[in-house]
Amino acid sequence: MTQRDSRLTRTLLLVGFLAIAVGILVARASPARAYEVSIYQSTPAAFWVGVAVAVLTALVVVVRAPNSRFAAGGVALAALAIAAVSALPLVRAYHFYGFNDSLTHLGWAKSLVSETLTPLDIVYPSGHVSAGMVGAALGVELTTAMMLVVFFVSAVYLVFVPLLVSLVVSDRRAVLVAVFSALLFLPVNLNGFKLMFFPYSMASFLGLVLLYLFFKHQFSGTDAVESRWRGHVTSVSVLFAVGTVALVSYHLQVAVNYLVLFAVAAGIQLVQRWRTPDAVAEQRPVYGLTLVFAAAFVYWLTQYTVGFSTGGLFVEGVLGILSGSSEAGTAISQRTGSVTAIGGGIFDVFVKLFLVNAVYALITLGVFLGVLFGRFSRLSAQGRSVLRTLTFSLVVLVPYFFAHLLGVISETNFFFRHVGFAMILSTVVGSVGLFYAFEWLSGTEYWSKYGAAVRTGAPVASALVIGLTLMVMFPSPYIYLPSNHVPAQQMGAYDTAFEMSDEDIRFVGIRGNPDRFVDALPDSPTPALGFTTPDEALTDLPSYYDGPRYLMVSKTDHDREVVAYRELRYSAANLTAVQNQPNVNRVMSNGAADLYYVSG
Repeated sequence: MTQRDSRLTRTLLLVGFLAIAVGILVARASPARAYEVSIYQSTPAAFWVGVAVAVLTALVVVVRAPNSRFAAGGVALAALAIAAVSALPLVRAYHFYGFNDSLTHLGWAKSLVSETLTPLDIVYPSGHVSAGMVGAALGVELTTAMMLVVFFVSAVYLVFVPLLVSLVVSDRRAVLVAVFSALLFLPVNLNGFKLMFFPYSMASFLGLVLLYLFFKHQFSGTDAVESRWRGHVTSVSVLFAVGTVALVSYHLQVAVNYLVLFAVAAGIQLVQRWRTPDAVAEQRPVYGLTLVFAAAFVYWLTQYTVGFSTGGLFVEGVLGILSGSSEAGTAISQRTGSVTAIGGGIFDVFVKLFLVNAVYALITLGVFLGVLFGRFSRLSAQGRSVLRTLTFSLVVLVPYFFAHLLGVISETNFFFRHVGFAMILSTVVGSVGLFYAFEWLSGTEYWSKYGAAVRTGAPVASALVIGLTLMVMFPSPYIYLPSNHVPAQQMGAYDTAFEMSDEDIRFVGIRGNPDRFVDALPDSPTPALGFTTPDEALTDLPSYYDGPRYLMVSKTDHDREVVAYRELRYSAANLTAVQNQPNVNRVMSNGAADLYYVSG
């Protein structure tokens, strides 16, 4: 690289880092004041300009000089920009981010901190314990600590995807491809895999640490005079055993998926020892690690009934399809029906959510076929073994994942959870495939003709791909979903309402009762809960109910139904009509939510 090029590259990096720094400071200076139905629209434009400039300059630097010392600066710049986006709920000082299950987890974490629950009372306590420790160590609110834990595990994902790729291909250009692939956050699909306090997602990300330790142990080399015991026990394997306990207690479903990975690796090694002993002569045995993980999984599974009930649903769904008594794809048909009803297109949603994922899935399929037919002979024995394990594991797991679309189990979001897990592996394998595709392209005659144009356009094209995925990192009206932002005022409204309410009068709600807020506020009195108030009842509540009720109507309810769901179930007129009815009195209001007493 010439001195002029070096100076230009340094200038680009400086501009990029300044842009994202200014963007973060501007976003930090604009904290959320109320519920934000779209984190994208509510965040100042200066932040998004900073992200765009940082990502584009980082790509230009990496594409121009992938083998120079400046490439690391470009990677760091891009990672900082995307990490800032993933941390937006923290940057914008959200009180909490995560509805539904996340509110229940918040309540469990509060109970653990207050010692009204013990870790063994929860089937997956690791995330909650981590949040409690972070909150105590940093002196922050538990809600903030839980968002910090989510940010930490997402950072783990960003780090370990390229580390795993480096075990397959030692070329730093492959690692650069892996870094930018990880920055796409392909596992996040907002249906069952989310970037919030959701134990399945967090466990899937953290499991990459165990997967990396597993392969590091396997390929750390052995000594001919080494004892059989020392072949199994190393410092890495001890770390793996400790991590096993953490992962199994993070989420059992994720543990099943990783157990399949480890079992496939052990099975491949066992077959190779029988057929071609020389191929595994320099590998450490992985049977012990697999057995340790299996033992921890079985032990934890037997302590709780939820694993057996989920397994029962799965078996019932499969048997129901085989017998003809159940239907397939209930979850997907419900979602597609809702999207169509509000004027959205199924193809439109697929493009927004899954287009880039589909490309990586196809590349992963191509890599699997290449492994199957011996097309990666240039890889080291270690690289071929790791790639074989990952691709063969997907062959085993994908049919199991699709089986979650059968029968009763299809009514859950489990299928979309597993899609997210599959995309973690596909990101690793797809990065390898992309690297070899670029290698092949650079060796063709077309590269001599169009290589310069490709290098010039690559940063812009890559930035557009990253932009497509960033736009669906968080739910928003762009994909017909509301934000998971939980303002402090809304939490406070429910807390006050539960404290002041008559315990004999039931709470009803818009699109459900406030049961999740009951979970999130374990120290508040537990109110009596009613059912969902339908849209048609909102214009004459006293006639609809046969007795007194409390009805909470929040800004979140209004924006969710009117802006995100486009009045699919509730109209703006009917939501407004609540306040202008006889025998319906507003008894509390804090600007974020109104509590009404319906005489009935």
